[in-house]
Amino acid sequence: MILPSKKWLFSLLFAFTLFTMSYGQERKLYEGPLKVGPYFGKAVYQYTLVDLDTIFDGDFQLQKSNLETLMEKEDASFLFEGFFDGGIANGPWEFQFGEYKTNSQSQVVDYEYRVLVSGVQEIGSGMLSEGKPDGTWTYTINKIKDSEIDQVEFKSSISFDEGVPQQNFQIENDSSVLVGRLLRDGLAHDEWSFYGTENVEDIENWFFEDGLLRRIQIKSDRVSKEISIFDPNDAAQLETIPLNADYLTLLEALLNDVEGKSHVSQLLKQNQGYYQKMSEVIQALGSPSFEVNMQVKVPYYPLDSVQKQILEQIVSDYKVSHKLSQNILKNSHLNIVKRTDPEAFFYYNVSQKISDEFLSPLGELVNYVEHDVVQYQQVSDIINSFWPNGKPQKDIIAKANEAGEERTFSLPSANEFEYEGDDLLSVAALGTYAKMSLEFIKGSLASRLTNEEQLQLLNGVEETLIKRNDELVQEIDSASGLSETYRNALAQIQNVADSALTTYADIENPTEKLAYGQSLQTCLSDLKVLTLTIKDIPSQQKAIKEEYTTAVWNPFMANVMDEEVKKHIVGAYEGKLIPYFLTTITNEVGCENASALNSQILEVQQNILALRNKDTRKLERKLRREKRPEEILQLLNQELTRKNQ
Repeated sequence: MILPSKKWLFSLLFAFTLFTMSYGQERKLYEGPLKVGPYFGKAVYQYTLVDLDTIFDGDFQLQKSNLETLMEKEDASFLFEGFFDGGIANGPWEFQFGEYKTNSQSQVVDYEYRVLVSGVQEIGSGMLSEGKPDGTWTYTINKIKDSEIDQVEFKSSISFDEGVPQQNFQIENDSSVLVGRLLRDGLAHDEWSFYGTENVEDIENWFFEDGLLRRIQIKSDRVSKEISIFDPNDAAQLETIPLNADYLTLLEALLNDVEGKSHVSQLLKQNQGYYQKMSEVIQALGSPSFEVNMQVKVPYYPLDSVQKQILEQIVSDYKVSHKLSQNILKNSHLNIVKRTDPEAFFYYNVSQKISDEFLSPLGELVNYVEHDVVQYQQVSDIINSFWPNGKPQKDIIAKANEAGEERTFSLPSANEFEYEGDDLLSVAALGTYAKMSLEFIKGSLASRLTNEEQLQLLNGVEETLIKRNDELVQEIDSASGLSETYRNALAQIQNVADSALTTYADIENPTEKLAYGQSLQTCLSDLKVLTLTIKDIPSQQKAIKEEYTTAVWNPFMANVMDEEVKKHIVGAYEGKLIPYFLTTITNEVGCENASALNSQILEVQQNILALRNKDTRKLERKLRREKRPEEILQLLNQELTRKNQ
């Protein structure tokens, strides 16, 4: 008898085990609803079950589009399709995002109704190898008009090798193009050029050496400026990091000191956002995320544990200070009270200066910390860039009243703070001084800010009052090219608003304050409408003049000439009524009559236009003799009433 060898038995057992595993992992098909991150739609995919876990394996598709939503308003559609291999995205993938509207018109093509759509379509596509981009990936944004591509608003094309971007790449929008080069390890290299599509001349160039950005050349108005960025001799070591939002934050801070926003930086950031959009879908499906993953080198100045603790304190104090500042500056009640309360006025202005001179630069440093780029610049250089003219004084000078007189604020313990240096300890001291100053101010204003429950009903009213007053001020300030009579009328409207707000601020009884505030809301709206009408009088005057001008034949000159008809009606409006309206507003306008005055002006304009094609010979004879504006108004109303009977 011949017995099987152990080697043969092992091979047979191994083959049987593989067969059993394969049989247990037979692919299944799912069709139905699926939510992936924020996207909910209809899915069709293949999967296997491993220990009761669903593993994507095979074809995958998730899409959503809604014709009913499209026909009613607009539709946000999407389509994700590709292939999974054991839960890992593999093979060709495509991501589509769309925002569409329709004009509700349809057409029948091959026995099907078709609806033309307009909007924006985004398409990202390429190959994934074990979850990593491989080969050429493109991302395109098309502007769609009547179901056809009207304009390519954005397009990027990047080549990858197992997740590493390589060779040349190109990113473009509707007006400009960025081209650059990457080494085999993904490091930025050589010259990156940004130029306009209509003008091929370079606008901005970045010059890399083995990943290190040495300089940037920017051209504006045919003037070229070169900016040094990183010098390898300035740091003991270099560190390789991704060219991502953190790196661009660092770079933009360096450029802000000399030039402002970078076109290249904005385009790179835009492209990264689109890749992040695709990556979030893949990651939500359980496959590794993927990014553009370009690499750069930066000077590295490692932070010790003490410096890291100080930065944590700076961030903590800043967040407290920022909240205190916003609570003071955005408090609607305080914004009303400070009009009549000098102490509130002064502390409000001190808070504003602390926000501008202390907190705003500190916020930039906090942004550095949150993007983890503090260690890529000398700390002293960072600090000096945030306060190029030196740090603010502990004695804070601010306006004490509307007349422009000034007072000085400082903490009682101000002498204990020293923050003139260019190290992190000095910045921490400055941040603490700002926080303690705002806490002191909040305590000083406690009587004006207290009892939030009592003021809860008033908050909504006061926010509306501030908003409407700001709108009124903006309308008055934007008036230009008007005569002194117009300016006097507008100035009086502002005086009425200021006086009414002062009256409101002086009322202590909450019930009375609420009732007056609600009526004041209507008053400010009426004053704004009246302001708009006053600003529009010159254009209405021109329209009336054109309406009362007709073309007549001049036999002596043998040509057609423009001639004004019914001159006494137009003359009465221009010479008597307009000055009368403006003078009345200057002398008599108030909350109680602003709406009536506005209606009277508009009614007269409409009446005069209505009389253009009516028989007004009797009216004109009366207007020839009448000089009193009140009587002229009465004559116009009587004439129109008689004609309408």
